[in-house]
Amino acid sequence: MKSLIYLIISIVISMTLTSTIQKTSESTKSITLQSRVINVSSALLKQSADIISARLKMSGINLFEIKVSEEKGQLNIVLPDKTDMSEIEGMLTSKGELAFYETYTHNEISDLLKHDNQLFTILTHNQEEKPSDPRVGCTSNENRKVADNYLRSAIPVKNCKLFWGFESKKAGYCLFALKTNEAGKPLLVRSDIESVKIVTGKDTQDSKIQIKLKPAAISLFADATKSNLNKVIAIVIDDQVYSWPVVRNVIEGGEIEVTGSFTAKEVNYFPALFNSEQLPLSFKLLK
Repeated sequence: MKSLIYLIISIVISMTLTSTIQKTSESTKSITLQSRVINVSSALLKQSADIISARLKMSGINLFEIKVSEEKGQLNIVLPDKTDMSEIEGMLTSKGELAFYETYTHNEISDLLKHDNQLFTILTHNQEEKPSDPRVGCTSNENRKVADNYLRSAIPVKNCKLFWGFESKKAGYCLFALKTNEAGKPLLVRSDIESVKIVTGKDTQDSKIQIKLKPAAISLFADATKSNLNKVIAIVIDDQVYSWPVVRNVIEGGEIEVTGSFTAKEVNYFPALFNSEQLPLSFKLLK
């Protein structure tokens, strides 16, 4: 009789464990990040895993697991199945290089790139562009490759960098004309920034990015805002335009407030990148 009772208990425990394992498996998903560097060290992979872990926690994701595969140069991440990859992919793969650039206006772009008729042909243009609009033009992801091929062979323009923005549902991918100094550098870089935080209202439409500059950068930015009133100063992450707010006032105290209709992805993306270290490696998400 005791043997029968033990057998029944054993079966029940086995069924319970099986059910739990199946439920856990169904509620998670696995993704793989591949290092773009060949023969990468385990130390750099471990450092990258720690940084990505910090970014995920800052974005509100606490239930995850990251495993390092040194022989393949990969990070294997297990996430809750409901995780929206479109909102966090940038946090997993972006190194986190930040910069502020002054920009060229619509008319200045026409003068600057007047020899570049082919580029204007490749990209589409919004006839309702405002004078401060720093976009050369926009295109689909497929046609962007044509533009990239042309840009690789085109003659560089002095004191100008052409960077793509993030994809927009309305316009696709847009190419921005950004100003550089004589050394080819931006207005501000990551080391000029002291802190970044997001203040969220009732929804993402009310969210604001609050950026505090270090003392040494305050006067430089004040002068830049004074000479760029009603023009755009672009925020760039890893050579990609993240936001391009218009300067409405001279900012003299070193505290910048960026407003706009931010998506959930944009709200979490910027502070998570800044408030963690830069990744020592570049990764791509295997799909």
